[in-house]
Amino acid sequence: MNKYIWGMVWIFAACRGEVDPPVVVDIEQVDPSGQELVFWYQHTLKREDRLNDLLAEFNAGNVYGISVRGEYAGGYTDIYNKMVVGIQGGILPALVVAYNNQANAYFANGGAVDLAPYMSSVQWGLTAEVRQDYYGDFLAQDRFDGVQVALPPNRSLELLYYNADWLRELGHHRPPEDWATFVALCRRAQAVPFSKNGSGRSLGWVLPADASHLASMVFGLGGGFIDEQQRAYTLDSPEVREALLMLRELVVDGALELAFESGEALRNFSAGKVLFFLSSSTGIPHVESAVAAGSGFNWQVAPLPHSTPEPVLNVYGASVAVCRTTAAKQLAAWLFLKWFTEPEQQARWAEASGYFPVRKGAAEHLQAYFAEHPRYEQAFTWLDAGRGEPGVRGYTRVRRLIAEAMMGVIEGEDMDTALADLQQRADATLTQ
Repeated sequence: MNKYIWGMVWIFAACRGEVDPPVVVDIEQVDPSGQELVFWYQHTLKREDRLNDLLAEFNAGNVYGISVRGEYAGGYTDIYNKMVVGIQGGILPALVVAYNNQANAYFANGGAVDLAPYMSSVQWGLTAEVRQDYYGDFLAQDRFDGVQVALPPNRSLELLYYNADWLRELGHHRPPEDWATFVALCRRAQAVPFSKNGSGRSLGWVLPADASHLASMVFGLGGGFIDEQQRAYTLDSPEVREALLMLRELVVDGALELAFESGEALRNFSAGKVLFFLSSSTGIPHVESAVAAGSGFNWQVAPLPHSTPEPVLNVYGASVAVCRTTAAKQLAAWLFLKWFTEPEQQARWAEASGYFPVRKGAAEHLQAYFAEHPRYEQAFTWLDAGRGEPGVRGYTRVRRLIAEAMMGVIEGEDMDTALADLQQRADATLTQ
């Protein structure tokens, strides 16, 4: 493709709620100097403080005089709703936290820009060596039909947390790698309580009805939620059926309970009442403190069991989209993202947030953190085994449909009917 075309972007000026016609701009000629940017995010507490420290460092050190101001804009749903209103009214921040399906929707509706021209820019872009340092699968999660709708600043893995002391009491010294062993251990845990469990209530697994949890199981069974072209969902598949049947049978046997309250799985796990639970890798520090305050047992993390040759872990996380504003603001926003994803900043952000970096080079800056957090280091080695959930527009709604169908089937609804309906309703969102 012609280098000049790659250096072109559609620029829209947003003012008074109106969007001007597009103007072709050569980003190689744009001057980002002196731009003041607003960054909408969902972070709070320690993460927000550390992010603002990094923003201050960027503001003080970049040679263009670019200033980025962070602004807490609520949770992910709040931010999405604000972006919908902002796109309609023509008033947007410069940068916004967004899951890939949300960023995809923003781009399709004229609220975000394609980052591919910036990444490929001769003057402002990424060298081939730097590109290789990004985890390629992470970048691909935000790429649709050649359009890079966002850039990932971090990622998380869905991990299996297990009570290692209880597992040894059940005669196992390693976490289960296959589903048959996993199911047998869940049933065994229901019959043989942990020695430090004083209540007598004993379970193999506590699990919320959540699309990401089901996706993690389906990935480990060799399936997925959508076809490779992301043109049709694959929710009425043998792998989805196998996962749901497994869950339903464990519930019937009393070895698995569905969780309905926030934090319920962690509370049961830290009290020694449940052998396994499934959660994000960002939960490692929370589990450390909860178990220390509870039964004080030895626990570890592992990939979910798998029937695939190697483990396949669900990798997810919000990215950052550059909103459609002006040529100068868009370039300035890209330059901040480029800086933020450099290995040194990635390592500091990982230490503060508990997320995983998106650059392989961050590992050399995390050696001391690895030594202090061996479970995090172990999980870090599984990043190359990650696989993402669908990033198509409408997946937020489909996630709710999956959770509803998951709940219904586990509680005894006819699986054929439930999955046929789920498949039809999910596919309908692809054409809306």
